[in-house]
Amino acid sequence: MWYNNHGTVLYRQIMKGDVTMNIETMLQIVAEQNHTTVEEVQKEMEKAIIDAKDTPNFKKTFDNKMPTLEEFIEKGIELVKENMDSW
Repeated sequence: MWYNNHGTVLYRQIMKGDVTMNIETMLQIVAEQNHTTVEEVQKEMEKAIIDAKDTPNFKKTFDNKMPTLEEFIEKGIELVKENMDSW
């Protein structure tokens, strides 16, 4: 089901631990919010991963390995949830 405010819906689902939608759906939401395609979102995210791969935090988070886009997104969700728990 599509909502007017996709970002808020997605955020609430992540925070509740209800991440039943798959990564493709998440990418579709981001693409729609930014008036672009899923392919362009994937391309930009992969570029960001490559740009960040040499930073200390990235190396620590991913054990000096290059994550797939899916691994990157899943880890991001995990880190957001952990940080929200400590607020």
